Amino acid sequence: MSSPEQSIHTYHCICTQLVLASTSTLESLKTRSSDLSQILPLPDLSSTSTISHYASLTNTVVDIKPTVIRLEDGFEKRYFHKCGRCDLNIAYSLDQSQFEDTRTSSGAREDVAFLIPGGLMSTEDMKSGKDMDAEIAKVGVKAA
Repeated sequence: MSSPEQSIHTYHCICTQLVLASTSTLESLKTRSSDLSQILPLPDLSSTSTISHYASLTNTVVDIKPTVIRLEDGFEKRYFHKCGRCDLNIAYSLDQSQFEDTRTSSGAREDVAFLIPGGLMSTEDMKSGKDMDAEIAKVGVKAA
């Protein structure tokens, strides 16, 4: 990390399971225009360069097989990251074959994840008693 004073922001699935720790807030992340998902860079920990942003998806299970999504301009292969507790899709990774630098490869790209809108709640919101039922209704799942 770039400085020892950097804050860690934690986020939970709407079922309350901790699923994300990051030095960036969700609000500071760029948004993907096609589906309004938030673009979460995942650092290459094997790199010796200074890390200015750190994020870790935890307590999640990544699909082994991709789901093919039909888009207006073609198709997209997504590997969904599911909450380990309630199985809700909270994020996805794209297939390596969809990027110029890894076009001949396959499997989930590990340097970025796309956070699905409505599936996460900050620890601060949970502490303050934010209406979980309203968040759950947004994504259409039942509370655990």
